[in-house]
Amino acid sequence: MGNRDLKIGQILSDRYEIIKQLGKKAGRQTFLARDLTTQENIVLKLLIFNSDFEWDNLKLFEREAQTLRHLSHPSIPRYLDYFEIN
Repeated sequence: MGNRDLKIGQILSDRYEIIKQLGKKAGRQTFLARDLTTQENIVLKLLIFNSDFEWDNLKLFEREAQTLRHLSHPSIPRYLDYFEIN
Protein backbone atom coordinates (compact mmCIF):
# COMPACT_ATOMS: atom_id res chain seq x y z
CA MET A 1 0.00 0.00 0.00
CA GLY A 2 3.04 2.27 0.09
CA ASN A 3 3.18 5.19 2.51
CA ARG A 4 -0.51 6.06 2.18
CA ASP A 5 -2.44 5.80 5.46
CA LEU A 6 -5.97 4.45 5.70
CA LYS A 7 -8.62 6.94 6.77
CA ILE A 8 -11.44 6.50 9.27
CA GLY A 9 -14.57 5.66 7.27
CA GLN A 10 -12.59 4.34 4.29
CA ILE A 11 -14.08 1.20 2.70
CA LEU A 12 -11.74 -1.62 1.63
CA SER A 13 -12.60 -4.39 -0.80
CA ASP A 14 -16.19 -3.05 -0.95
CA ARG A 15 -16.76 -4.74 2.42
CA TYR A 16 -14.72 -3.40 5.35
CA GLU A 17 -15.15 0.09 6.84
CA ILE A 18 -12.23 1.42 8.91
CA ILE A 19 -13.36 2.52 12.39
CA LYS A 20 -10.04 3.26 14.15
CA GLN A 21 -6.39 2.32 14.24
CA LEU A 22 -5.46 -0.16 16.98
CA GLY A 23 -1.72 -0.42 16.45
CA LYS A 24 1.20 0.39 14.20
CA LYS A 25 4.63 -1.23 13.90
CA ALA A 26 7.25 -1.08 11.18
CA GLY A 27 5.60 -2.45 8.07
CA ARG A 28 2.28 -3.32 9.74
CA GLN A 29 -0.90 -1.64 10.92
CA THR A 30 -3.91 -3.05 12.75
CA PHE A 31 -7.38 -1.53 12.56
CA LEU A 32 -10.79 -2.02 14.06
CA ALA A 33 -13.19 -2.24 11.12
CA ARG A 34 -16.81 -3.16 10.42
CA ASP A 35 -17.76 -5.95 8.04
CA LEU A 36 -20.52 -4.28 6.03
CA THR A 37 -22.05 -7.62 5.02
CA THR A 38 -22.54 -8.86 8.61
CA GLN A 39 -22.32 -5.56 10.57
CA GLU A 40 -19.78 -7.24 12.89
CA ASN A 41 -16.67 -5.49 14.17
CA ILE A 42 -13.50 -7.17 12.96
CA VAL A 43 -9.74 -6.70 13.24
CA LEU A 44 -8.01 -5.88 9.96
CA LYS A 45 -4.25 -6.36 9.60
CA LEU A 46 -2.42 -4.42 6.92
CA LEU A 47 1.05 -5.26 5.65
CA ILE A 48 2.77 -2.18 4.19
CA PHE A 49 5.17 -2.45 1.27
CA ASN A 50 7.47 0.55 1.75
CA SER A 51 11.22 1.18 2.01
CA ASP A 52 11.32 -0.61 5.41
CA PHE A 53 9.60 -3.73 4.03
CA GLU A 54 11.28 -7.09 4.60
CA TRP A 55 10.17 -10.16 2.62
CA ASP A 56 10.23 -12.26 5.79
CA ASN A 57 7.32 -10.12 7.04
CA LEU A 58 5.24 -11.22 4.06
CA LYS A 59 6.04 -14.88 4.73
CA LEU A 60 5.01 -14.52 8.39
CA PHE A 61 1.85 -12.61 7.43
CA GLU A 62 0.82 -15.30 4.93
CA ARG A 63 1.63 -18.10 7.39
CA GLU A 64 -0.53 -16.45 10.06
CA ALA A 65 -3.44 -16.11 7.60
CA GLN A 66 -3.06 -19.75 6.53
CA THR A 67 -2.99 -20.95 10.15
CA LEU A 68 -6.03 -18.89 11.17
CA ARG A 69 -7.94 -20.22 8.16
CA HIS A 70 -7.81 -23.74 9.66
CA LEU A 71 -8.48 -22.93 13.33
CA SER A 72 -11.80 -22.60 15.12
CA HIS A 73 -11.79 -21.60 18.80
CA PRO A 74 -13.57 -18.80 20.73
CA SER A 75 -10.23 -17.37 21.94
CA ILE A 76 -8.63 -17.26 18.48
CA PRO A 77 -9.54 -14.62 15.86
CA ARG A 78 -11.66 -16.12 13.09
CA TYR A 79 -10.16 -15.83 9.61
CA LEU A 80 -12.47 -13.95 7.22
CA ASP A 81 -10.63 -12.72 4.17
CA TYR A 82 -7.30 -12.04 2.49
CA PHE A 83 -7.03 -9.35 -0.17
CA GLU A 84 -4.67 -6.81 -1.72
CA ILE A 85 -5.13 -3.07 -2.08
CA ASN A 86 -3.05 -0.70 -4.17
